[in-house]
Amino acid sequence: MIETHDHISSAFNNELFHLNNSLLEMGRTLENMYEKSINAFDQKNYAASKEVISNDEKIDDLENSIINQIQVLIAKRQPMAVDLRVLVGCTRIAGYMERIGDLISSVNKRNITLIEYNIENEKKDIIDLFSSAMKLFQKSLDCFARKDFKLAEVVRSQDLDIDKQYKYFFNKLLEKMSRQSKLVVPGTHMLFIAKNLERLGDHATNIADSISYMATGEVKAPSRPKISE
Repeated sequence: MIETHDHISSAFNNELFHLNNSLLEMGRTLENMYEKSINAFDQKNYAASKEVISNDEKIDDLENSIINQIQVLIAKRQPMAVDLRVLVGCTRIAGYMERIGDLISSVNKRNITLIEYNIENEKKDIIDLFSSAMKLFQKSLDCFARKDFKLAEVVRSQDLDIDKQYKYFFNKLLEKMSRQSKLVVPGTHMLFIAKNLERLGDHATNIADSISYMATGEVKAPSRPKISE
């Protein structure tokens, strides 16, 4: 549960509990979409990609519901100090998860386009990047569910590994595209998929940073190191 401190009003505690569950539901929905996306890419499954794309609307609805809950809480309870920080952090987390939903939807639109192309030689590197970004997102969700602020630092440090993976794949595929004209079109779509997965890792890290913010009030995101291309 979202941890602030015990409140005199049990209703406030219940409202925070409901908000916590709404964010976890949003996270679980994204996990499910992500897992289907990996399978859709690997198996060239048109129907699975279309299902994921349609589920992006559910993510938007969940974000709107969460933002509404937070607005009502602020208006009714007029929170201060750590309570207010928690609600601001939850607002940020909902926003980052909504952006992750958009990225997953974009990946699946390109999955559909790639169905007609032979990309077996390039598939493994993309699936590896899928897997790394997925694990980082799952850690950020675990960090939120457990309120494990030390895990938030782990997530932050591991984002750099995804940046390195992305840079390696980008340079490797670009070099192959320069030698094989038949790879130019599918390769361009794969580069966009890889970039979206790298950005997904960034948002997973932003979620972890928001959890640290709830505890400390410190905003860390601007100082996170990045790999230059």
